[in-house]
Amino acid sequence: MSFTARAYYLHEHDENPVEIRTADNVRGLLDAMLTQPKESSVVTLYIAERPKPDIGGADHELRIGVLADRKVGSVSFISGKNRHYAKGHADPEPVRYQYAGHLDLFPADSLVELDVLLTTATDFLASGAERLPHGAEWSPWPTEPLDEDEGGWF
Repeated sequence: MSFTARAYYLHEHDENPVEIRTADNVRGLLDAMLTQPKESSVVTLYIAERPKPDIGGADHELRIGVLADRKVGSVSFISGKNRHYAKGHADPEPVRYQYAGHLDLFPADSLVELDVLLTTATDFLASGAERLPHGAEWSPWPTEPLDEDEGGWF
């Protein structure tokens, strides 16, 4: 079965998300993220074919942050109540991105090469978000807030 991911990184995507169906679409999405301003440096992806839980909303998410000026990024995967991030190079502080103008922090050791973002997003699409995507060393999301001003991710 082939899957469709819906991608959101601009306000207008709330009503009209970018549809991703192929590995070339994933590459195009990451290329587009490299041209976005800091205010839109995070993209969220959801598989369209997955059933919605009774409580509404998605039970999964792939969240990718891109630091265009450094040509690196971060990626997290949420499945149910579990969240993991791709472990990579460390910055001294949590990595700061913005999703639609709102602060979005990733752990300090979450910086990975663009190839990792491409591989994990492509596998997320191919698997229909059924498991942790291949292509990264995954680590559980920290249980403590990443910043004193942040209240956690739920």
